[in-house]
Amino acid sequence: MKLKIKPLLFPVACLSLASSFNAQALDWRIAFGGHDIIVEQADSHTLGVGAALSLAHLTESNILLTGSIDVFIDHDKDKLDPDHIPLWFDSEFLATGPLFEISETSHLNWEVEIADRRNTVSSVEKQFKVMPALGYAFNTSAFDVAAKVGAGLYFLEIDDDVPRMRGYDREDFQNKTGAYTLAVDTRISLGSSFDFSAKIQHWSDGSEWLENRYGMVLSYDSNSWVEDSVFVMSVEHTEYNLDPYAKVPLDDPDYLPILPWNNDSLVRVYIDMPWGV
Repeated sequence: MKLKIKPLLFPVACLSLASSFNAQALDWRIAFGGHDIIVEQADSHTLGVGAALSLAHLTESNILLTGSIDVFIDHDKDKLDPDHIPLWFDSEFLATGPLFEISETSHLNWEVEIADRRNTVSSVEKQFKVMPALGYAFNTSAFDVAAKVGAGLYFLEIDDDVPRMRGYDREDFQNKTGAYTLAVDTRISLGSSFDFSAKIQHWSDGSEWLENRYGMVLSYDSNSWVEDSVFVMSVEHTEYNLDPYAKVPLDDPDYLPILPWNNDSLVRVYIDMPWGV
């Protein structure tokens, strides 16, 4: 069995699946597909194509290391950002290992996650998160559920073009802070070929919320098309708190948020398959 790890295929069952690996085994995978970035407040849809490369590796000490890098090319017809280059990137790296086995199906674990996103059509110039966490997971062949709590670094930089038109300067574009995160995700097997996954994650700096993210994934075992492949349809909706960027009090009659929108949605359809290297 090979582990299929892709962004939005939330690795709720990583530790239970890790038992299927041989120590030092490398599982390289590649994915191709299309996407739509929706900015509802601007009535905008941006279609595009993308490719991804992912890797999973289990060490001899039973630590599971995973990583993925996605590259997207947009057909940017709406030009929400008038100077936007329609190429953006999303990456995620995770190290996780067992802490305590409660039963054959449930355990406590630790993890360190690093996530990075660059140059979205919705004016995210740079986003970077480093979040060590402690979690609980319950895994069976038909159903998984997991929860985690973590704390670390949260960084979000807004692209400069739209904010400049709204009276913001270079020193106003970044929010860098310590933060904590809470997340719950689940997977349900829908027969022999389909899986459904869902995830909710929240970030806060302790005094105000920073970001909320909601995701759903429907995956189909497309082994009959390409050996050991998965066909995936996913939706990821993200809400950003723009209050930390305010130059004047929020109740000031002249206040304008740094952006005229505060959320985006990424809809994807792609096929994920092994890549022999």
